[in-house]
Amino acid sequence: MNHHGEPTQRFRLLALDVDGTLLDGDGVLRSRTVQALARAARAGIRPVICTGRRYRRARSIALELGLDAPIVCNSGALVKRPSDHATLWRAEFDEPTLGEVFRLFREAELHAVSFTDRAMGEADFLATHYPTGDALFDEYVTLNLPHAEVHRAWLQGAVLAADHFHVCAVGDRAAMLRFETAVQQALPGRVRTFVQKSPRYQGTMCEILPIEASKWSAVLHLAALWGIDASAICAVGDDMNDVPMIQGAGFGVAMGHAPDAVLAVADHVTADHHNDGVSVLIDEILLPTTLGPSQNGDRHLEDSEPVPVL
Repeated sequence: MNHHGEPTQRFRLLALDVDGTLLDGDGVLRSRTVQALARAARAGIRPVICTGRRYRRARSIALELGLDAPIVCNSGALVKRPSDHATLWRAEFDEPTLGEVFRLFREAELHAVSFTDRAMGEADFLATHYPTGDALFDEYVTLNLPHAEVHRAWLQGAVLAADHFHVCAVGDRAAMLRFETAVQQALPGRVRTFVQKSPRYQGTMCEILPIEASKWSAVLHLAALWGIDASAICAVGDDMNDVPMIQGAGFGVAMGHAPDAVLAVADHVTADHHNDGVSVLIDEILLPTTLGPSQNGDRHLEDSEPVPVL
């Protein structure tokens, strides 16, 4: 793989985080970013959304971009095809590990959210209780209430492990970091965890996924289907769940505002989300050309050749 330098080859897949990467600090998808992705698609670089968001919220960004390529969602635990909502890949807990995860939630007296892989007309996630009196947890459920199912029994372990692939706690950052430590101490090498905050919510989330789940493992699944080598992948992100794909990709890129732990593993640091970091990367590094953005700026993704679809 091509680390520690500028790209030396043509890239074929561009793996892109959403919040803080494709979207600016206000959660807006800027036209310059849309246009830059159009140029990448026309040049044969497949843009793939890779996000911590659940599928429904990730798909809305894909639609805004005009992309019909598979979506890596739930921090890499699920890959969905937006054209027909088919599941292309999903990580799964083994039942003993999931039982231990549930025990740790009960021991910490934390409420839980477990994301589901259901039809678009059904619930996106399960919550153990609602309302709980915990303002940060209740805010998350309230903002997503049309897509929530409150089901008190599932945290007792009375369901199949295959039903769960991404379980989260919601709270203040200090509490979530403590819970992450407890989970990792109890289940070393058996789960993957991330502590991070979405700009949409006041609370911080502690995400717990099967050990094989990551944005990078999901991207590799798509790359294998498309015959693309890891060295021909460029990955861009700004948070801890982006680290595996930034480390693994042939060219790993951190947004300028990313925390130090993300910056430290990147081959390249682009501009921040307030300064069109993705389009700067495409214009200056991936597709350097004598034609600047202003000369291509009236072209949109829907004007380009279709992005390949599985």
